[in-house]
Amino acid sequence: MPHRSRKTLGIILTVVLLVTMFMGVGPGLRLINPDPQRPGSAFSLFGLPTVYAWGLLWYAVQLIIILVACFTVWRTDGDENARGD
Repeated sequence: MPHRSRKTLGIILTVVLLVTMFMGVGPGLRLINPDPQRPGSAFSLFGLPTVYAWGLLWYAVQLIIILVACFTVWRTDGDENARGD
């Protein structure tokens, strides 16, 4: 992968990771937190509390981002090692 493409992908992954960190524990909780006063509120999703499932979803997205970065952005090619960079 060319250096420029790798750098662009790194910037995109960094921005998306920051969004996931913000949405997982920040205002994203306000989007899914059930209203206890509303009669039809769902307090669980797939047998897990809704807030916990929301956090797990964002952690899974973060794991995918880290794996993509590991195999593309953080990967070193043979010529970089030969130059000593």
